[in-house]
Amino acid sequence: MSIEDCKQIILDNFRDIKLEKDYAQLQLSLFQVEELISHYEKLIDLQKEIQSKHYLAIKHMEDIDLLDDYDYVNWHQNRESEISSWQHELAILTEYKHHINKIIQDIEDGTAAKKLAEREKEFIK
Repeated sequence: MSIEDCKQIILDNFRDIKLEKDYAQLQLSLFQVEELISHYEKLIDLQKEIQSKHYLAIKHMEDIDLLDDYDYVNWHQNRESEISSWQHELAILTEYKHHINKIIQDIEDGTAAKKLAEREKEFIK
């Protein structure tokens, strides 16, 4: 076995180790992002449920003359602002998830290994 063959074996092993490490880190990141997405979806649903119940409670208190001049517009704007912020954050997390999935797919189908090998050739020259 030549020195060049040994060098190639070492490079191949290091590349495999790097990809395995990257893959494990990406799997953890994907789990964390998916968990966050799930929490945001539940948060948005819960906020909508709370908003509905809040409205009914305020309406009832007005009907029995416990409240008057409740600022529905301000209340509604605040709730819509919250939901909008959470939906924006959810959209960002969903983009992260798609990006992570793309990288994982590149590792699984060998695309990432090929790209690394090409970069190694440029570096070694």
